[in-house]
Amino acid sequence: MTERKRLECVNSDQEHEILQLMRGFAIIMVVLQHSVVLFFHSPAADELLSTCVFIDVHIFMFVSGYLFQKNSEKYKTMGIKHFTLKKLKSIGIPYLFWESILYFGTFFLYLIPNVGVNLCQNVLHFPRLSLPQIFFGLLTFRYSYIELYWFLYALFCVMMIHYVFIKFSSRIEFTLICFLLVGIMAVFFKNDVYILTKISRSLLTFGLGRWFQRSGIHKNILYDWKIYCTVAVAFLLRHIPLVTNYHYVNDIFLSFRITLFGIIGIVVFYTVSVLMVSYGVKLRRLFSYLGDYSFAIFLLHNPWFVYTTGFAAKKLSLPAEVGVVISFFAGFLFPIVIYKFIIKKNQTLSLVMLGR
Repeated sequence: MTERKRLECVNSDQEHEILQLMRGFAIIMVVLQHSVVLFFHSPAADELLSTCVFIDVHIFMFVSGYLFQKNSEKYKTMGIKHFTLKKLKSIGIPYLFWESILYFGTFFLYLIPNVGVNLCQNVLHFPRLSLPQIFFGLLTFRYSYIELYWFLYALFCVMMIHYVFIKFSSRIEFTLICFLLVGIMAVFFKNDVYILTKISRSLLTFGLGRWFQRSGIHKNILYDWKIYCTVAVAFLLRHIPLVTNYHYVNDIFLSFRITLFGIIGIVVFYTVSVLMVSYGVKLRRLFSYLGDYSFAIFLLHNPWFVYTTGFAAKKLSLPAEVGVVISFFAGFLFPIVIYKFIIKKNQTLSLVMLGR
């Protein structure tokens, strides 16, 4: 068997491991950025953080799109009610759980004179919200204290939009439903473009994952020179400035460049994952292991462990490098232990906290 044929066979047979490796790389970047940002504020640190921010969660969106496409035939047979309830269970419940802890926890802390108010204002920097604001924020991702959980909100929206596309793409209902969705989003988010921007970028990277799976490009990506030529050109063009008199045009172009950088990262890490599986690199077991626990780590690591251990390291006046290492490893160790020995053993906790 030729080297090329061997690689193609491995790529096809080890599809799951490739995706888990990508999740492993992504979660490392997520935890790393949240650890570094607590201690370092320099051009080099900003460059590292920007690279992680533009790539990490987009990899998760790519993998979700890839798996969505694999199950697309099954989704076509589902009614919209069944599909919606299924995704609310796996994505919506964890989103509501973690956001509610932050919203209502802060609400009750503000009811404690001195200690609670001081903690919210001077340590956490969480503003006071009313109950109507909290409920509105849960539904629309407004006023969120932690931006991390935008992924769950955006993933649910993106999955619903793609479901509508595969379900009604050949009917007039598709046009009407898309118009309705855009209209509702415009009303809810007219004063908050953050989540709209995240959803729009996620639509592209989620769609890229679907395209990879549907086109079968994963079977011979190592030999598709067109992909790497496109990535090289995109990489060279990513810093070209566009300055016009139109504020919205500049914002759109900047968003496009950020999304482009994320797509470059996806292709690079996909290729690295394919190579690691193809050549049996031993280190892949570690990244694959982290990929297996990536969702639990993503939801539990910050602010619960990374921020708290980092804050403690600062209070103890530990060197910044030591603080980064402690908070980085705490972001992996505690979520994995809690998931393996507590959450996984309790079906209710697993459903509420992780949607599983």
